[in-house]
Amino acid sequence: MVAQQTLSDGGRLGQREHRPYRRRLPQTLPLTLDGMFSSIARRFPMARAVQEGQHHLSYGEAEARAGQLASELVRGGVQLGDPVVVHCDDHRQAVVGQLAVLKAGGVCVPVPAASRGARLDRITAVSGARAVLCSTSTRPVWSYRCMSWVLDDPATWTKIAAQPPDPALPRSGHTEAAYLLVSDRDCQGVGGYLTDHRAWQLALSARIRRAGSAHDGVIVHHPPVRPTTLPAMWWAFACGGTLHAPARFGGFTCSPAPRRRAAAVFGPEEYARLLQPLSLASHPVSPRLTVLIGGACPRTVIDRHFEVLPRAPLWVEFAAADGTLPWTVREFSPDNPWPEHPGASRPVPGVHVQVVGPAGSPVPNGQTGEVHATGPALPYGSIRSSDGACLAEDTAPVLASGRLGRWRRDGTLEFRGPAPVPPPAAPPRNP
Repeated sequence: MVAQQTLSDGGRLGQREHRPYRRRLPQTLPLTLDGMFSSIARRFPMARAVQEGQHHLSYGEAEARAGQLASELVRGGVQLGDPVVVHCDDHRQAVVGQLAVLKAGGVCVPVPAASRGARLDRITAVSGARAVLCSTSTRPVWSYRCMSWVLDDPATWTKIAAQPPDPALPRSGHTEAAYLLVSDRDCQGVGGYLTDHRAWQLALSARIRRAGSAHDGVIVHHPPVRPTTLPAMWWAFACGGTLHAPARFGGFTCSPAPRRRAAAVFGPEEYARLLQPLSLASHPVSPRLTVLIGGACPRTVIDRHFEVLPRAPLWVEFAAADGTLPWTVREFSPDNPWPEHPGASRPVPGVHVQVVGPAGSPVPNGQTGEVHATGPALPYGSIRSSDGACLAEDTAPVLASGRLGRWRRDGTLEFRGPAPVPPPAAPPRNP
């Protein structure tokens, strides 16, 4: 495996990390995601970026391998703004792959490891990607779709290491696209959403201000590049922390166990399953706080969280559209775990939320309508698929959440259920 290989010249990468000094990381984040990671790698090369079961990947090793791979991508024809699929079954491979794409100035198109068949056909059609970074297990499904680099094949790295690094790297910019997340189905003709480095940095800065640093790491339970994995990963990296993941997703915790001060990130439905008594009995974990990212969180999940972890705060971040960047957030603390209106939340910085009626105009406070949003901390563009042609919008899209809501008098937004699905447009009549 790529990440299991150790660097023989680790001494030249710097001395072993000293945990107390990691609290002194600069509060101002660099302009790009890969630039942020590089700054941590230069200061703490031996610090662990990923702990996956018994295996780990250091910041220095990830940075070195990503630079080599990015140079190979450029030599292979990847241009600025080109989409590159990342489809790995291993968190360490996925991290190296994403960093390489960003360094090369490309756009990451993340694909969960279990994706197959029609889902891959849709991703290929919407993104227009011609290159994929994959694992041995995921390589066969791309044999007739894209040119591929297999990241757990030693021959791949033997070939890459024989070439000098590209002196023009990194090539990404803070206002350029970092990710394209392809939707499972067209929503109002939208096939996917483009997010730039700036949106990710705004979301990270806001999360660090409200939930604190993740220098002790972030725990995830899901496979690589899922919508909840990506924000957890970058939250950890922004703070010089470790992404803790189970080996092949076989359990709730990792081995060795993360520090007790680590945070945890899950989706609401996933967290509901993990809070079952049998799951917790076999895989106990006590994060300092839990962040739920995705759809609305049921009251039963909130109640169960404080039964199991009475001292750990719970942050619920509502994220629609691409499912990675939050629109609104609500904290449930041990001192007040059962507020009067648990479904109410406030917009995060950099997000403008509106409640609109059927005609698309904002409705008065207290009235119910569909929740829409736009802003620099959200996707800046969308990909529309029409007759096989993929076109990016020039203006920032107004994102529809698919949820009903209303503004309360205290300035919070209360979600009130799914929005009705509009009927399909009638086909035009022949004259």
